[in-house]
Amino acid sequence: MSGFPKNDVVKIVVDTNILFMAWHNSFGKAAIALDKAREGKIILYAPDSVKEEIVRVFKRHGQTEEQIESFLADFPIIWIEKDIYSIFLNKTKVKHNADKPVEALSLALGCSILSADNHFNVCKNRIDIDKLLRDF
Repeated sequence: MSGFPKNDVVKIVVDTNILFMAWHNSFGKAAIALDKAREGKIILYAPDSVKEEIVRVFKRHGQTEEQIESFLADFPIIWIEKDIYSIFLNKTKVKHNADKPVEALSLALGCSILSADNHFNVCKNRIDIDKLLRDF
């Protein structure tokens, strides 16, 4: 992707690892990218599978329902159900099954993927977090 127009809102599908990175380091690049969403410069979308993964991992680490809800509420994400992106699942290039919904949603919405996961290197519409932050 070339540079983003400064006055346009950028739409991005965010992967689970970006959310965990932001949670672990509130001053890191992932947190800064999420701050751009809170400022209204980026609109973040994520498939329902990302939310399910977050809940699963947090429960496995002893987090309460309230802690999980608080974590999820802290991120300005529009959660999208599978029926919106399911017809694009067979068009994905990423090999890792858990990542297919992220790519499928990006295809359905026609927007970039923000992930630190190398599985997405095969996707033309992946945006590097450094590039995203440089463009803002």
